[in-house]
Amino acid sequence: MPSSKRYAHAGALEPQPALQPSPPLWISVSASKENRAFFESELLKELKTLTFDGLTLRASKSALKFCWNKELVAELDFQHLAKSGAYVLLGRVFGGPIFECAASITPPYRSNLASNACFSFTTSGRQDKKFSQNVYGSIDMPKPDAAPAVSKHIRQALEAYYVPMIAGCIIPSDRTVDDVLYAPTDYAYPAVFVHYAIACNPAILRPGQLELVKAKKHIVKNKAFDLALLSRAG
Repeated sequence: MPSSKRYAHAGALEPQPALQPSPPLWISVSASKENRAFFESELLKELKTLTFDGLTLRASKSALKFCWNKELVAELDFQHLAKSGAYVLLGRVFGGPIFECAASITPPYRSNLASNACFSFTTSGRQDKKFSQNVYGSIDMPKPDAAPAVSKHIRQALEAYYVPMIAGCIIPSDRTVDDVLYAPTDYAYPAVFVHYAIACNPAILRPGQLELVKAKKHIVKNKAFDLALLSRAG
């Protein structure tokens, strides 16, 4: 009969390392909150450097507000998505010369927007990579060591594209009509918007541009109404 020593040696399992306890949930949640607070503080520093001629820009936590004649007329907001931890950019214009003129008319069809803004957008789902480098239109919350660089990238994106775009929806500029052609469904009533943008500043219209507007089906939603209005714009 084999000895108990040999039996134990033949049948014993290899010792397993002790399982390390998972860190308490509150630690990871706390770290996430701290990372978010740090990133948003770095982002705020960058937002405070933004300016635009003719408008007053005011940076606040995760937002940039636009004032014209001392009135709040537009804003850009950074929406934090709780499930993914990422950020998307939203913007809307609800005041200014074009808005005030367009508000005086009621087209015979529904607005593209669910709000009373004349322009509204979100980067969520957009694949143009103007805000983020992915096809989801979002930017992941960075770790603390990457927060300054990501904040700088966001500020550069706003400076190069989004701030001038919003400004062009408030005060007509050379890019205003092009922006409507690029994304007409971001405007409540794109044909009405173009008409009053040109009425406010006829110099923004380039040769042949109005014909492109008239040919765009997402701009002209009611031919009798919209084409008559746009014909007066030229």
